[in-house]
Amino acid sequence: MNHLLICGAAGCTNVGDDAILWGMLTQLRDALGSRPVKVAGGPELDPLVRPFAATPVSYEDRDELARAIEESELVIIGGGGLLYDVGYEAGLHRFLGDPPDRQWLYEMARIAAAASVAGRPLMLYGVGVGPLVTDAARRAARFICDRAATITVRDQGSAKLLAECGVAGSRVHIAADPAILVEPGEARSILDEARIAGSPRPWVAINLRPWGDEAQLERLTAAGTLLARMVREQLGGTPVLLPLHGGDDNDSRVLQPIAEATGAAIVREPLSPPAVVGALAQFDLLIGMRLHALVLAAAAGKPFVAISYDPKVAEFARRVGLDAHAHAIAGFEIEAVVRSCEALLQDRELPTVLAGKRQELRERATLSAALVGELLSGVRAGPSGPALAPDARPASQVRVLMRIRPDYRDRPGGDTVQMQETKRELERLGVTVDVSADEAADLSGYDLVHAFNLGRPEEPHRHCLQAIEAGKPAALSTVYWDFAEFWEWGDPDYWELPPPASPPFPPLQDWRGGVPQPRRAPLPDPIEARRRARLDQQRRAAIECATVYLPNGQGEADLLHRAYGMDPSRTLLVTNAVSDVFLSARPEQFAEKYGLRDFVLCAARVEKRKNQLMLVAALRGTGLPLVIVGQPNPEEYRELCRRYADENVVFLEALPQEELAGAYAAAKVHALPGWFETPGLSTLEAAAAGCNIVTTDRGAAREYLGELAWYCDPRDVGSIRDAVLAAYQAPRSDRLKELVRERYSWARAAESTLAGYRLALALRPRADDSAAYRARVSAMREHCNLLATLAADRQYEARQMRRWAEDADGELKRLQEEFARLTSRRLHRWSAAVARAGWGALRALGVKR
Repeated sequence: MNHLLICGAAGCTNVGDDAILWGMLTQLRDALGSRPVKVAGGPELDPLVRPFAATPVSYEDRDELARAIEESELVIIGGGGLLYDVGYEAGLHRFLGDPPDRQWLYEMARIAAAASVAGRPLMLYGVGVGPLVTDAARRAARFICDRAATITVRDQGSAKLLAECGVAGSRVHIAADPAILVEPGEARSILDEARIAGSPRPWVAINLRPWGDEAQLERLTAAGTLLARMVREQLGGTPVLLPLHGGDDNDSRVLQPIAEATGAAIVREPLSPPAVVGALAQFDLLIGMRLHALVLAAAAGKPFVAISYDPKVAEFARRVGLDAHAHAIAGFEIEAVVRSCEALLQDRELPTVLAGKRQELRERATLSAALVGELLSGVRAGPSGPALAPDARPASQVRVLMRIRPDYRDRPGGDTVQMQETKRELERLGVTVDVSADEAADLSGYDLVHAFNLGRPEEPHRHCLQAIEAGKPAALSTVYWDFAEFWEWGDPDYWELPPPASPPFPPLQDWRGGVPQPRRAPLPDPIEARRRARLDQQRRAAIECATVYLPNGQGEADLLHRAYGMDPSRTLLVTNAVSDVFLSARPEQFAEKYGLRDFVLCAARVEKRKNQLMLVAALRGTGLPLVIVGQPNPEEYRELCRRYADENVVFLEALPQEELAGAYAAAKVHALPGWFETPGLSTLEAAAAGCNIVTTDRGAAREYLGELAWYCDPRDVGSIRDAVLAAYQAPRSDRLKELVRERYSWARAAESTLAGYRLALALRPRADDSAAYRARVSAMREHCNLLATLAADRQYEARQMRRWAEDADGELKRLQEEFARLTSRRLHRWSAAVARAGWGALRALGVKR
């Protein structure tokens, strides 16, 4: 195992693919020195790899390819548009087919499978992704990526498509096309063949490729002929036709008829990537259709006008600041292309701008080689590096900025309490702690950043990324559990909600109506699905950027490791805790104020996730007094709970801490049948005050409370009722209170948090000025910005609104502007209301029983 193996599409008569390999080999030679390299490719591979002393391997020789994989240190699927399925039928037979047929998606799937079988690490290096037209192709792309240790892609479009295929975003980095690294070479033979010496300026290279059916190809050829003539007649210059692809997709199919019709020179010399860059450096302008015609023009520092047949072309034009001069192939006007040429040729500042963009892309391209170096050295491909001994500085020398969501004061929750209590105890240990809810904060005076709450990942992913940019480590209190069951079953908008049963109440098993029955929600509408995808990808991005993780329990840590690849070696458990005020709580003041004692209490925000509706329905007719304390979210849900509550239920607004402690002490049972808990601060607080505890069997509550609590199924009203009745009939016990006193104090939580800080300081990233570091930070920012907009694209929502409104008339059209302002979630609820109304109408008509 003494070589790298690069598997790509080079050596198959495509100058663009050859340029990608040339850039990769240049980059890897600079980063890794003389480490041996083998390259799998087509029959024209040898002249490409010879200058780098690399060894060619043929895809046709499967035995040789197998040995190259088995003996490699690292297998690299390298560069270019390898993951696509346009132009061939996608399916399993492609994966199983032999010999290889140059349908690269399936050839690379075979390579990935072979590397996995051989136990060799795999990396995707600057790849282009898409189009992926079929489900089979998307599954094949996911199959390849799931076997890769690290993935770099050349553009945002590729990253977005992989995210939509379900590839973990924490492993995808947006780098740049390696072809941007090709330096100009000797180009005299190309210039001589073009017969350009002494010809009028500007010299304009034209690259067009075959596209579409025969009629589209004919129109493209006619447009190219007119374009070549206008370069001569309107610009007064010299057109040169530059084919960059031979074989079945030969550019000469378009360019040869143009040469015959106009007399323009066409280059036929076998082209090497450096020669093309060297030739383009002598030209004034490129009009290009193939992506790598544009990339090589940018490498030469020359402007281009793009004919965009694919989103990747327009996106590259945007990255170099020439998006105003990218013309879609569908119906583009020759006059508009010529106007772009005139504007570019007259812009005197453009060469300086293009030089800056070229340097920016080259720095971004260094990211891929840097990640190869990390994989080969055994260092995790991420910002934090390997595990080290904890930092030994005293607590008094640690300065921390805690960063939290901006509405934490108006809508306090468990993350708010955890932040505030941990801060207080850390300060007792000597740590300097400040709190910021600002979107951007000055990190210069702090040693590290502490972020909170992956349940709402928009803020922590931004906070962790900003820490990385500033060269600061980030500790992440994850505060998370899987939402999947709640999303599928927890929304009463889709439940059977019969009228509440009237007293006297029969035994539960004899009820025929009057009890809410959870029903599975339909698949989310496109807007809601995109919102959930955005949250999921932001969660992955936050985990990728954080240095250490501080989950509240082992179950939470295991979940995040399985779902998002959270590194166990950088994980320290910090359990939830309670304040001393709850351990010493007294019932008298609360009992006197409200006239309540020995009741069932539920203290939590009144919302669907906490499931108070099932609790009030479960206790109807039992005679047990039930007190629900908490802020409604939204008020409509609390009103739904009131509808099913009998006369024994009391609703109170959120109480201050001291009064809440009295409520716990006055209650006999605290019941929280939520859809998941970890285990929930109110559950621990109630246990500390002496309540018997009923809690959900979803989440990590059993990890905290063991067999000293009663557990219920949040989907089963009978399970909730049985658990509450059993807890109410059982005598009070101090065993759980003593367990909480012994294990779950904020002082202990602060000590564990400080240990996490010290590990984070030992792992801290170095903010240096190297191109690789700048590229890493830039890639992370671009990646996170992409994820942040993946589902929040308001233009997408507006399009959905318009499409809906086009089918409506009258009153519905009048509401179009109002609907355009709705959030994704509000639209989702509106859709749900329409669905409920439809089902109600069907039942009323006797269609549905």
